[in-house]
Amino acid sequence: MKWFVLYEFICTGIRNRWKVIESQLMTLYRSPFFFVFLYLFLYGFHCLWNWSEFMNINRNLELSAINSGQQVSLWSLYPFQIVSVLLVGVLYFLVSLSINLLFSFGKKAKETFRTNITDFFRSLTRQFFQFVCILFIGNQCLGFFQYRIYYSVLVVMFWTGLFLFFIIQNGELYKRLFVSSDRSVSFLSHSLGYVNPILFMFFVLVLANV
Repeated sequence: MKWFVLYEFICTGIRNRWKVIESQLMTLYRSPFFFVFLYLFLYGFHCLWNWSEFMNINRNLELSAINSGQQVSLWSLYPFQIVSVLLVGVLYFLVSLSINLLFSFGKKAKETFRTNITDFFRSLTRQFFQFVCILFIGNQCLGFFQYRIYYSVLVVMFWTGLFLFFIIQNGELYKRLFVSSDRSVSFLSHSLGYVNPILFMFFVLVLANV
């Protein structure tokens, strides 16, 4: 009987602890910075796992720069390349803010934008680093097919799917946030959510060439 009571006590404790952990994980997942932390973790793990290879790449870059009489940018070396990604993220937020302010026609649209600017930046942070995480994981997976004949087809399919995914996410974000109190449809809520993916693709190209 005592063993049964002890067993029930242990199981109850485990269930309660699991509920607490599950609740904390869900809170973290809903955070706008979840994908920021996830990307930092993935990038850090990737660097540690391939540390010797990356150090060889760094040495080769430094030797090539010395032979050509040039200097190596710190941001082109591992693990400092992540700084470039973070800077691109900051630039993306600033340009998005500028475009939204530029196309907030009328007093009503500007008021709607000012009211939702905090939620906008939180959602934009989540979307941007969600894209970065998918891009990072996708590139790692595509690396296994680099020497296959159909590699280029996979790359095109991956980028196209990622672009369409962002269009849907961004359009839904603008429709949800930038609707005025009288439910009127403005250029900001109706069209700009589909214009920004073009801007986003520009930063994708920047990321790809970092």
